[in-house]
Amino acid sequence: MTLSAEAQVGGLEILRVQPPDGVARKASPLVFLHGAFSGAWCWVDHFMPWFAARGYTCYAPSFRGHGGSAGRENLHSFGIDDYVRDTVSVVEDLDSPPVLIGHSMGGFVGMRYLETQPARALILLASVPPNGLTAPAMSLALWNPSLWGEIAMIQSMDPSWASLDVMRDAMFSAEQDPAVLARYRSMMSGESRRATMEMHSALKLSPQDWKDRMPVLVLGANDDVLIRKAYVRSTARQLGRKAEFFKNTGHGMMLDNHWRDVASRMAEWLWAQGL
Repeated sequence: MTLSAEAQVGGLEILRVQPPDGVARKASPLVFLHGAFSGAWCWVDHFMPWFAARGYTCYAPSFRGHGGSAGRENLHSFGIDDYVRDTVSVVEDLDSPPVLIGHSMGGFVGMRYLETQPARALILLASVPPNGLTAPAMSLALWNPSLWGEIAMIQSMDPSWASLDVMRDAMFSAEQDPAVLARYRSMMSGESRRATMEMHSALKLSPQDWKDRMPVLVLGANDDVLIRKAYVRSTARQLGRKAEFFKNTGHGMMLDNHWRDVASRMAEWLWAQGL
């Protein structure tokens, strides 16, 4: 794997992994959009090298204020449309429209992007639904009020406050190694209160404007307590698709132990779409 970092105007971190020499390259690049409290780093361990080995050129931006991108001091002033603009700044320099792959908040950003911009296809991983986070948050508060309170505390402080048990409960299946949890916790950063509030109440998406223009794959995780199966199914219904789920997998689908099952299904689907 050859990992390169590119910096654009404004200090946006963009990670890129290209196919190895001798591997036939696919025409459509993949653009990976991370979720809240995260950054482009969440795609580097598994998904980017795995898909590059199968011929895809892979890009992953860290939204402003996240990962290695500039703007952390102004994080709470950024909204979802700022993250959309970051996505546009990646895609506009590509030779062909990409397949967008969005996790959690990144899925919401990807759907917002598609209201005005083109793509070849969309893959959603445990995505925030088009109608926002209010219902998933209320569900978490009802069924796991302790975890809901801890996540609220993380939002007001930062992820370093979270215990490994909280990390496991929120993001992973029960079998995840504590050393792996500790490593990922050290890489997480804060999330914009403005962006979070927009996903809760201020911003509703309009997928009817684009959902029939392209292939869409909606994936969820059986052990996800943040975006439960009912909300993944709701997203799929709004997009006119059927949701698929993975056993023994938590919200962090690209980092949990069974990430290969998720990646393999994505690759199978991309092949079936001629991508």
